Amino acid sequence: MKKDARFYFANLGADVSRCITAAQENNEERYRDSLEMAHRTLEYLRNAGQPEVYEEGLLLLRALEYARRDHTLPIFSKNLNALIEEYSPLVQ
Repeated sequence: MKKDARFYFANLGADVSRCITAAQENNEERYRDSLEMAHRTLEYLRNAGQPEVYEEGLLLLRALEYARRDHTLPIFSKNLNALIEEYSPLVQ
C-alpha cells in the first residue's frame, strides 16, 4: 500500500482520537503519549508532498487543544470521526 497524505491524515485522526479518549478519562500520561504520536504522524504528513493537507493536520491538533480547554471534546470527537471517515484508506 502506498502511504500518501490521505493515509497519514487518517492516521493523524486516529492519533487525535486516542488523545480525546485519554483526555476524557483524565489520563494525562496517555494523553501526552498519544499527542507525541500525533506529532510524529504529522511529520510524516509534512513529507507526503501535499502541504495543504499538512496545514489541515496542524489545524486539527490546534482544534484538539481548543476543544480540551473549552470542554467540548465530545462534539469535537463526533466531528473528527466524520472528517476522518472521508480520508480513511478503507473507504476509498
